[in-house]
Amino acid sequence: MMTIKLTGIAITAAIAAALALAYWPAPDGGAPQSVASAAASAPPGRSLASYLNIDATPAADAAPVAVTLAQRLERLAASGRPEDAYAAFNLLDDCIVFQRESRLPGLEFELGREMTAEEKAAQQQLCAGLTQRQRDDRLGYLASAAKAGVPGAATLFLSEGPFGDRSALRNRPDDPLVQAWKRQAIAQLTVQADAAELTSVATLMMAYLRDGEVVQKDAPQAYGYLLALRQVYDDILAPGVTNPYQDEYWHWLQDELTPEQQAAASARAQAIVAKWRQHTGRPAHG
Repeated sequence: MMTIKLTGIAITAAIAAALALAYWPAPDGGAPQSVASAAASAPPGRSLASYLNIDATPAADAAPVAVTLAQRLERLAASGRPEDAYAAFNLLDDCIVFQRESRLPGLEFELGREMTAEEKAAQQQLCAGLTQRQRDDRLGYLASAAKAGVPGAATLFLSEGPFGDRSALRNRPDDPLVQAWKRQAIAQLTVQADAAELTSVATLMMAYLRDGEVVQKDAPQAYGYLLALRQVYDDILAPGVTNPYQDEYWHWLQDELTPEQQAAASARAQAIVAKWRQHTGRPAHG
């Protein structure tokens, strides 16, 4: 089923995404010193209080004025930045999840605890004005971010399914619109993976491991992405920590390939890893 397959993709990609966030440098050499200092003194995780009051300038001796969902979305859209389009998608997605579950599992995972009553009340206040038009705009924001190559967006574009309808992959596989969506989803992921965006590398590795509703099994492709992840993890993991992509777990995949296919997969992996090391400022290995 699509849900099961995408869950596997999401789990693997989430690991790579965490690595990407931890080791991918900020644009233009990182944040300014003032921003870096503020981040160092800020509590870990997202603060819903500051999240709600962002861009608000309270008057002296006056209670902070919460910024509405519509105002947040308007400001994000006005910037024209693909990163802000991605932020708008996540803002709306959080509201949809919260209205369904009365909590934000992703935020709780990040914080390492359950949301407090105050945090839930703040999120409820923010999302109370969610409209159907805003729900409809959500996937447009994601599509813009994925097309522009915002890290992680291409994987979420795939997980949402054609135009937000995952069942279309199963129920309308021959629909030209569905087929065009599949080509777009894989093309976006491939561009990002070749640029060493680890979430996309992990997503494609999982997708090509077996026949699915988006792509057919392609062992050489899967093995190339596997080798790239293995080498990246070798760079990152502390001594003695088991690499989840080592041969002990994946020798069966290598055994399916001819020597020529193994060589081609290795060359592709080396190119991805070289770009990743360049992005992160790590020395190239001889």
